[in-house]
Amino acid sequence: MKPVFLYGTCGQYRNYIAAIESCGGQVLLSRELYRAFECGALLLPGGGDIDGDIPQRERSLIRSFVASGRPVLGICRGMQAINVYFGGTLCRYMDGHQAPQGDIVHPTHASGLLRRLLGSAPTVNSNHHQAVVRVGHGLRVVQRAADGTVEALCHNTLPIWGVQWHPERQCGALRRRDAVDAAPIFHHFLAQIK
Repeated sequence: MKPVFLYGTCGQYRNYIAAIESCGGQVLLSRELYRAFECGALLLPGGGDIDGDIPQRERSLIRSFVASGRPVLGICRGMQAINVYFGGTLCRYMDGHQAPQGDIVHPTHASGLLRRLLGSAPTVNSNHHQAVVRVGHGLRVVQRAADGTVEALCHNTLPIWGVQWHPERQCGALRRRDAVDAAPIFHHFLAQIK
């Protein structure tokens, strides 16, 4: 199986790498964009805010994977980046989905792909203050929080999707008792690699 490309440097994204590896995949962590051509999928991790548009580097990575039909999984900020890439918009600040320390855990309603993977009402973690307002072209909502916040999106025809929460902190060695096991997210993502 080809590795998953993750843009970064040694020591970054340990939880993401551990989650992928615990589900049988491998990660190529690099800041050299040409290395993405060796990979079968792209993981867009959580991180800082998106102020308007996404950086050109990120746009180029997404474009490359979209053009070749390779899978993309966005987590938290990564899902927001996917939404912006496809022309969607974000709320710059919202209350109720971030705590000063650690994660908030809350129930959601899932449909489509997420329902098949995690059930109709998965409890997930939350640690964000930006959120999807207008859904990007070709994307559909497959999970919402009780307050209506978009918790997951998937593309209508491409193997591209994202979750607003952090499945890397809900599986493997970090499996939580108060939230759904998120390993099926990573198993499905890896299964799409050709």
